[in-house]
Amino acid sequence: MALRIGIREGFRTITRNNSLFLLSLLVTSISLFLVSLFALVTVNLYYFLNILDEKIEIIAFLDENADFESLKSNILKINGVKDVIFISSDQALKNLQEELKETEEVLRVFEDNPLPASLRIKLEAKFRTANGLKEISSKIMLLRGTKETIYGGELVDQLKKITHIITVFDLGLLIIIIFSLIFVIFQTIKLTIFARSTEIEIMKLVGASNSFIAIPFTFEGIVQGLLGGSIAFILTVITNRVAISFLNDVYFPQWWFLLGNLACGFIFGIIGSNIALRKFLQ
Repeated sequence: MALRIGIREGFRTITRNNSLFLLSLLVTSISLFLVSLFALVTVNLYYFLNILDEKIEIIAFLDENADFESLKSNILKINGVKDVIFISSDQALKNLQEELKETEEVLRVFEDNPLPASLRIKLEAKFRTANGLKEISSKIMLLRGTKETIYGGELVDQLKKITHIITVFDLGLLIIIIFSLIFVIFQTIKLTIFARSTEIEIMKLVGASNSFIAIPFTFEGIVQGLLGGSIAFILTVITNRVAISFLNDVYFPQWWFLLGNLACGFIFGIIGSNIALRKFLQ
């Protein structure tokens, strides 16, 4: 009964103070859009870093008479090796020609194919570190038929350091944005509560409980948060489509972003309204 009355009062508050509600909704939508935009940039950044991480591999160059089938079988037995792909000498030359289309004359200097056959060794995630690469590379070099291995250990270390720095910076920025969003919602709902402070005092005098008084404002905070989340999602979709016109590939899981915006709006709406109410209900 109290919940139904509270929700009804919440609707009345929204309709009676529609200009103030629209202003609060605008501020909430912009705040949630900034959070969503931050999430879009972060998701794509980690998506790009993950692609780079998956490309970390060991290239093993083979002797001319190497038994690549036997080598492949032995390398697959090494702990941490995920897959082994054989690249013939001819295929290696073809790949190089595709990469150097604009400077094909460089390859014409060689009468014969100078590129040896090789094995591309893909690793499990936990072994894509400088130490993991070095350990597996040393084991591969012990196998007969392997001439040389390359893996770029220093570059891997730099990539891991950059990922760590980005993670720390990202978490710090996310905390600041979340607290800013709660503060914005708190301030906007506080204006609505302040406009009805006299009404709240009368309700307290006639014996209304704090929970009964809080229901309309909490409901208003939820409605404001959900609507703001929906608007923020629409703005994010538009931003993503604009970004696609400039960038070739933008990772945008729409359903996750929709659920995330609505969930953030719902949660922050409740938190903001309850913080704002605390002062008036004491």
